[in-house]
Amino acid sequence: MYRSVLALISLVFCFAAFSSSQAQEAITPPFGLQWGMTKPRLEELLKGAKARISERRTVAGRERWTVEGLIQTNLRQTVFYFRNDGLVEVELQYQNNDWIDSDYSNFMGQLRVNLERKYGSSKLIARSKNPQGNVVSTLTGYEWVQSGSAIQLVFFSAESASQIFRMVSVHYKAI
Repeated sequence: MYRSVLALISLVFCFAAFSSSQAQEAITPPFGLQWGMTKPRLEELLKGAKARISERRTVAGRERWTVEGLIQTNLRQTVFYFRNDGLVEVELQYQNNDWIDSDYSNFMGQLRVNLERKYGSSKLIARSKNPQGNVVSTLTGYEWVQSGSAIQLVFFSAESASQIFRMVSVHYKAI
């Protein structure tokens, strides 16, 4: 009996050690970037990747760069945000004009599974479908938060009888 209890306790400790070794990854910006990276350094990396900054402007006290040409399937553009010359947010915007609603849903589902595998369970932060005149907007969002950083995965669509806009975005944020 004593050996059985001792074996069970040992098994519990081994499992706990294995579980802690499977810890969630730290949330860092994509493309191997680092929080606080300076604008000149990022600009140098973008030139090396043959990407182009299509717009620079200030939004809510942060400098915002819209970048096109980073190679990733269905990535339309990437938006970088800086505060005090340091990188604080990266937004990846995905679109495909050939996709229908279910394609976006499947894409977002795959991203969510991949993010949960890396960072653990997500929190639902938005789910709405609102008619506004002749346009129906849909918003679904999930969030992962760890010490000092977060990721938000968002689906947005706006549909009228004659037009449809859909986008999935992934926001990496230093908080």
